[in-house]
Amino acid sequence: MTQPCPNSKTPCHEGTTRRSDGLEKRLLAYAAAGAGLFAIPQLLNAEVIYTPVNLTLSNGQLAIDLNHDGVVDFVVNDRSVRGSCCFYTRNLSVDGMFVGSSQNSVEGLALNASALKRGAVVGPQDLFLAAPMRMATAFNDSNSFFYVFGPFANKTDRSLGLRFIIKGETHYGWATFSVVHAGFTGSIPVISATLTGYAYETVADRPLVVGRTKGPSAATIAPSVGPESAAPLPAATLGLLAMGSPGLSVWREEEATGSPQ
Repeated sequence: MTQPCPNSKTPCHEGTTRRSDGLEKRLLAYAAAGAGLFAIPQLLNAEVIYTPVNLTLSNGQLAIDLNHDGVVDFVVNDRSVRGSCCFYTRNLSVDGMFVGSSQNSVEGLALNASALKRGAVVGPQDLFLAAPMRMATAFNDSNSFFYVFGPFANKTDRSLGLRFIIKGETHYGWATFSVVHAGFTGSIPVISATLTGYAYETVADRPLVVGRTKGPSAATIAPSVGPESAAPLPAATLGLLAMGSPGLSVWREEEATGSPQ
């Protein structure tokens, strides 16, 4: 037996209460967020793996194996280029290695590597280039002009943002240099760089915070659910959403009756 619902031409069934408009709006607001709850176990497993080192490069190459799998992921090069007469240049650069058909890449713009400060976030939102990326340059033009330039030149506590491949999946990391000195010994350009540590995020496609050396990554902090105007969901409700359709049915019933199970 049915009876008309108040303010509606649609009949109501006995033993039920008509859902409020607010419930329908909240269901729509939280539907997408509820789907994201299924990724929570993966987020909780996210972890930053940090390797402290103390390596100074003043000539040659420095290899970085971010995840210690025996495969070099990036190479930092410190090289001199000599021209005619007194023309000298020395470059510090970083290059991503090939993994299968993919090349690891470095965050930056116009072939200049980004010199990131502590607290910056490295992830899919950033621009990465699969090419040799300049960090610092010292240049002597016939003993008439001496130039030092580059994003890392004579900077302290700056980091590279790194994107690399592990078993076909994209991961993000960083490598910190406590100091990069670029200058001249007489007329000869010199550059030295001290690498103090590097880290990566264990979960593919998850960003991480530069300088964070342990614990969960930046990506494990759960974003706010739903629009700002929506009331916060209690933990029990989040659990019901994670159950999928059965949980939503229980939630609807609770909202309709106004009493939790």
